[in-house]
Parts: sequence; C-alpha cells; structure tokens
Amino acid sequence: MQLTVPKPSPGRDGAINTLQRGDLPVHDWYRFVLSFPPHLVRQYISSFGIGPDDLLLDPFCGTGTTLVEAKKNGIRSVGCDAHPFVALISRVKTNWSLDTRILRSTLRTLLRTAEADASKAGLHSLSFDALMLHEDTPSNGSGFKLTVDEEKLLPKGFLSQRPLERLLILRDLIERQRARITEGGYEFFLVALAHTIANGAGNFAFGPEIYRTKPKQDYDVLGHFARRADAMIADLSAMQSAERMDIPSNVFTGDARKLASIPPDISAVITSPPYPNEKDYTRTTRVESILLRIVSDKASLRQLKESLLRFNTCNIFVNDTDGAEIAEFSSIQKICKQIEERRVQLNKTSGFEKLYHKVVAHYFGGMRLHLRALKPKLRRGAKLAYVVGDQMSFLMVKVPTATLLAELAKAEGYRIAGCDLWRERVGTKVRNCPDKQKTVRVREEILLLENP
Repeated sequence: MQLTVPKPSPGRDGAINTLQRGDLPVHDWYRFVLSFPPHLVRQYISSFGIGPDDLLLDPFCGTGTTLVEAKKNGIRSVGCDAHPFVALISRVKTNWSLDTRILRSTLRTLLRTAEADASKAGLHSLSFDALMLHEDTPSNGSGFKLTVDEEKLLPKGFLSQRPLERLLILRDLIERQRARITEGGYEFFLVALAHTIANGAGNFAFGPEIYRTKPKQDYDVLGHFARRADAMIADLSAMQSAERMDIPSNVFTGDARKLASIPPDISAVITSPPYPNEKDYTRTTRVESILLRIVSDKASLRQLKESLLRFNTCNIFVNDTDGAEIAEFSSIQKICKQIEERRVQLNKTSGFEKLYHKVVAHYFGGMRLHLRALKPKLRRGAKLAYVVGDQMSFLMVKVPTATLLAELAKAEGYRIAGCDLWRERVGTKVRNCPDKQKTVRVREEILLLENP
C-alpha cells in the first residue's frame, strides 16, 4: 500500500503539520502543540475506505484529533489515553449532545458570580485596555489558594499570584455548578478553563518544548474564559445543526499496553503514540492538571506516570519490566548499547543520562505489549496507521522508530503494508553529535500495518 503524501521541503516541515483554518471548529477547543493535523486523519480515512459501518480506534487519543475528525465524517470511533486530563479533553470534544441553551445560561451565571466574588477580593474587572492600570493595585486576598502539596508540584514561575486567584475563583464556581448541570456540561467548562490557563493566564509557552515566559502581573481570566466558552458553544450549535451529534464516540482512560476497555471489531486504527524522547507530557500539562484537580500530590503524579507508556526518563521506575519484551531484537539491543557506550565515552554521569538506554528498551517493549493487546480487538483485514518519528534525543544516537516498530509488529503477527514519509523535522545540532553538522533532519513517518 502506497499513499500519495506531500513531499516535505526545506521550511515546509512545520507547515504540513499546521492546523488548517477550516479545521478550527472543535479541534481548537484545546490542542497539544505537537498534535498531528486533522487533514492527515482525513487522508487515511479516505485511503483505508473507512465508512459508517466501521469502528475507528485511536489508542493514544491525546486531545482527540482522530476522534473529532471521525465524528465530523460520520464514522463511529473509540479512543483511550492513560492521561486523565487529555482523556477529559477528548471526551468533551466528542460530546455534541449537550443543550446549548443550558450551557449559555450557566455561562452567564458563572461570569456574573465570578465577577462579584473577584471584586469582593479586590480583583477588579480587567479588560486588556485597562490591564496596566490595575497591575499595581493591591489585592485583599481572595482566600483561594493551592494546597501545600499542589504548590510543590507547580513548576516555579508558571503562574503569577493574581491570575492564579482569578482561576481558582472560577474553578470553585464551576465545581459549585456541577450539581445543577450534567457531567458533560461540567467537563465542558473545565475545558474552557484549561484553555484559559494554557493559552493566556499562565507564564509558559511551547516552542515546541514548554518554557517559562515573562511573568504576568495580572490577566483577564474571565474575559478569556467567556470568549472561549462562547466560541465552543457556537461550534457545538453548528455541529448539531449538521446532524452529527448522534455519531457514537467513546473515550476511556486506560493504559494502551492493556486496552482492557476497548471493544472488539475495530476496523481501523489511526494514531500517534509518544516517541522515545525527553518530552515529559505530565509536565506539559502540569498546571492544567493541578488546577483541574487531576493531580494533587506526588503520589497521584507518580501513579499517573506509572500508567503511561515509557518514553522519557521521568517515567522510568525500578520495577519496570517492559524492556524484557525486546530481548530477542538485536536491532533494538544494538541501539541501547550504542547509547550507553556513548554516555560512558562522553563521561555523562547524571542519573537521567544513565537511564537513556533503558528508556529505549522500555519504550519498544511497551509498544510490543500494546500491539499484542490490540490484535484480538481487530477485525480481520483491519488497517492501521501509526504516526511516529525518528529520534536523536539520547546523545544523538539515531532511533529509527518506524523501522523498529515494524519489526515488533511483524513478530506479533501483523502484515507490514508500507511506510509513508509525512515530513522531515529540522532540529538544531546538539553538541554531542558525533559529526559537525549544524542541523539534523529527522523523519516523521506513517507506519502502515494490516491485521491478516
């Protein structure tokens, strides 16, 4: 199977992955900066011939790109993700049956009450025009604050005090409305709150790694929340007018290495699992996860990390055994050995660097467990597309992710149907690179599999 895929060119590696303007409705309610685009999903829905009688699965659904696009195209879908925050996002983005009149009424109540509560605490209404006039106005203290354990988890400098107080006032009001609206409505407003945190109120941004930005003395939290929730309600009305709300889409919070909740008779899979690298997705979503009470202390954070596929040094644990699954794969063992040998050669002695080779072993072992758990859920002839990228995160030893996953898939009884180039990403040269290149280009590919 060979699909027609746009060939990447210099400077275009980012453009091909960009969200197109026509895809903004629903998809942009909340989205990972590194998410693959909806037009990629449409391309494989068309190529695989997926229709209304099929069931499409995304076992690493993240913020729901595959699931939303399936629903927009009248296709039943199911997704799962081990991270409860992104599973919540996917669940909200695929629940199109909410009563928009109740949502608008609830939004008005939230805004009126939050405005009054904030004013009582000396956090007066802000518009962007008046922001500078209020920066130095002292607050009486809202009485809303994080717990000691939550403060320990919050990355330093990621939220300033006044925006934090405004966010906590709004969060409290949303929680107080929970008994008056459906669970879906409650989660709907949590997503609007999450967007406000990640795309305005917080002192952080993505490029593509998360990094701290200049502190905001204050931020128009209610204004951002109102605009975001209003736009989401408008999108929801449009989807309901198009008679798409009855297309089933179920989202589970679960480990992709087990897939216990996923139903059988899956016709196709379109997904992008994490790549073996040093991106810690629990840190990328840390602020939102804390404010939405998804993680509350170190124990809950550790529990979350243990449920994830191993792909970075921050979620490697002493008792991990996934690496044992790739003992007979000399190609993977060779790469693990090269990483460790280079670490010794470069005299890298930190605890994280000593884990690099183990990350690679546990990652591919976990992916083998995933492919094994998935196989009995598939229809005969099911088609699968895995968007994965080569990596050089570990002391610049190349990890050809798609090639190695193909070996694992073949061992688990899948047929290799092809491997399409999606794009080439350009990364700045790292000083540990064995050659003197100024930049490094790595391939991002779609591994195509079939269930015979």
